[in-house]
Amino acid sequence: MLTDLTALDPLAWEALKGALNQRVIIDRVRFVPSRKNRVWIIETNVRPVVVKRFLTGKCGNEFELLLRARNARLDTPLPLAKSGDYLVTEFVPGETCDVLVNQMFSATASEGIGQWLARFHARLSDGGRCWIMSDAVPSNFVLSGDDIYGLDLEDSAIGDPLDDVGRMAASMLDTDPLFTPLKFDLCRRMIRSYERQSHVDIIEDVRPFISKHLQLDSKTRPLFRRTLMGAAKSLEKGWPALA
Repeated sequence: MLTDLTALDPLAWEALKGALNQRVIIDRVRFVPSRKNRVWIIETNVRPVVVKRFLTGKCGNEFELLLRARNARLDTPLPLAKSGDYLVTEFVPGETCDVLVNQMFSATASEGIGQWLARFHARLSDGGRCWIMSDAVPSNFVLSGDDIYGLDLEDSAIGDPLDDVGRMAASMLDTDPLFTPLKFDLCRRMIRSYERQSHVDIIEDVRPFISKHLQLDSKTRPLFRRTLMGAAKSLEKGWPALA
């Protein structure tokens, strides 16, 4: 019986061997904390890969969306194999955008995310309906070289593209340091980059969506509830002058 929940379990091992389709020598296994699933980065004699065990039942959704995204020439990890609740993808090296945005205040990462979201919405439209990421937060993006990669598509569904932009903007603003002029600048850079890629002016239309997600975040962050609700109400009226 497996007692170490961070260890690569037998089904994950089988999924790995099936994905690489040859004898595999593992050099290193690194368990990556995840809010919803179990994730390992595995260095092998063949190539580094990511093995993800879904505890949400959405393995099939992510596998399908990754295939569609790759076919649409979007920068996402290449899915190598799916086995039950296990998904194996290529490993994308780089720096996660939550670090780049919240600690390094990277305009490059912020603008790259906006551009990626606009491409995702445009290229995965389906008969007038639009696929959205649904969990568009900086931690689900990586800057690899000069390119932004979207990593987590399991929650993708048909929806309003402005909801993705609003979710991303809210996450950028309400992560420490909260609501600083620099954070508002990065947020607006992300939105303006989205506009340039999509050729659609959304800077005012997206404000209610940012407000909505700030209010949703306030429900799970009681220590910051008053701050988040105050910012949400303010954004319903307009962009602050400091932005």
